[in-house]
Amino acid sequence: MMIEPQVIQLRNGQTCTLRSPKKDDAEALVEYLKVTAGETDYLLRSPEEITTTIEEEEIFIKGINNATDSLKVVAEIDGEIVGRCCYSAVGDRMRNKHRMQLSIAVYKRFWGCGVGTALMRKIMEKAKEFGFERAELEVVSRNWRAITLYKKLGFEQIGCIPRAMKYEDGSYDSLIVMVKEL
Repeated sequence: MMIEPQVIQLRNGQTCTLRSPKKDDAEALVEYLKVTAGETDYLLRSPEEITTTIEEEEIFIKGINNATDSLKVVAEIDGEIVGRCCYSAVGDRMRNKHRMQLSIAVYKRFWGCGVGTALMRKIMEKAKEFGFERAELEVVSRNWRAITLYKKLGFEQIGCIPRAMKYEDGSYDSLIVMVKEL
């Protein structure tokens, strides 16, 4: 699925375009994955686990843009992709196809500017239009910035998965499970 580009004003005064990714974005998106994975340990993968090739990303972009049960939206500022938000159906069975799971990441230098809020609102708007009734996500328990954003957007905590993330140093983090009825 694809969206019409939308230009928004951020809290810091910059203009941001929310849009579907294009094939030409593949190289920038692979780099974005590596950088965001290295900026925080709140994401599932570490930078060395990002092994996606540009060709694989091009195929992924084509697939998600043609999909009917998933969507990827990127945030672009001055020609640079600075964030992305995705959703996909939890399943395709009658009993769970009303649910979607989402993920989001934004370059650290744009945290607090409104990029994440804009991406989340756009993704949930489109998911609702497509017929999803519920948004679900997991967030690292100490990621207070993200938890604050999700609560502001109406998500509620429904559970916790203890020791869900294990780091190279042997430490663990729990994951908070949050949902929002669309």
